[in-house]
Amino acid sequence: MNTLKDIQEFINLAQKNRKYPANTAHGKRAALKLFETVLHPDELESLELIEDRMKEIYLSLISRHQHTFSIKSLNTYKGRFLKTIQDYKRYGKDPDAFSRWEVKNRKQKDKDTKEDTKKDTSLSNISSSIHSPVHKIQITLESGKTFSMEIPQNISKGDSTIIQKIISSFTE
Repeated sequence: MNTLKDIQEFINLAQKNRKYPANTAHGKRAALKLFETVLHPDELESLELIEDRMKEIYLSLISRHQHTFSIKSLNTYKGRFLKTIQDYKRYGKDPDAFSRWEVKNRKQKDKDTKEDTKKDTSLSNISSSIHSPVHKIQITLESGKTFSMEIPQNISKGDSTIIQKIISSFTE
């Protein structure tokens, strides 16, 4: 009897019975598949061994997949894997417990009610802080377009030279 196969069947059953949404089931299957790459044959048969050796298993997972996944992603997979084992132990072995399983619905954030205030702000209209004294210069060019600068009141000779070189580089 292969415990990971039982957990795979549990995930499928939970998805069919609307205990897991499709995206949750997919994430749990991905975590299961990823951990399967580092489990020893005896661990494949025993959830208790997996739980007892989780620290070593997780370190093996990191060393094997550190170039493919970030540590944060691997930690997320670890959490999904452990939560799936927990759900399986609670609901997967007892059909009565499975039928009484109450799913907590997540509240979706309403994206329409929040307005992104920065979305339409043009960078050219943003000025420095009120308490930062600057010289604001706006020049109309021959093409009719405008050129704007904000120069701090106390500018060094070196900074002035750099700004002149940058402006001169556009005309060469």
